[in-house]
Amino acid sequence: MDYQPNSPQGGPGDGGSPYHNPYNPYGAPLQPAPVKPKGENMAAASLILGIITLISLLLLRLSMPFMLGGVGIILAILSRGSAKKMLGKAKAGLICCITSLVLDVILCISAVWLVFALPKIAPELMDDINKICEEQYGVSYEEIMDEIYDMLDDFE
Repeated sequence: MDYQPNSPQGGPGDGGSPYHNPYNPYGAPLQPAPVKPKGENMAAASLILGIITLISLLLLRLSMPFMLGGVGIILAILSRGSAKKMLGKAKAGLICCITSLVLDVILCISAVWLVFALPKIAPELMDDINKICEEQYGVSYEEIMDEIYDMLDDFE
């Protein structure tokens, strides 16, 4: 069979038949490319920031979850746009960011509480800490805490 430009067999020059495409040899019409929902990129960014904040919390980087978690929450909320429901990625990013922020706040509060409550909880540990502070800084931990208490009394 010879090739003819306008042959009814549907060769490359078949006049633009919708059922023939040299890139689709099966003759079926091509499906349109799926359309990404609006806010897909912001939802993905929110999820990535949520994962980063959880990892940074595990690495005890206490300032990073505050910054990135806040941005991730804003991106998750903005990705919704005018839609009624959030995308799955946005929900996951929102959950990760809120979780890391709550855990970060709990960690900061417990660290501050431990600094002030340590002398009452473990006096033998306080002796070791006083010794280390005197060797490194020249003053004991108790003297440092007394100065902090004095500064707090001045604010009142």
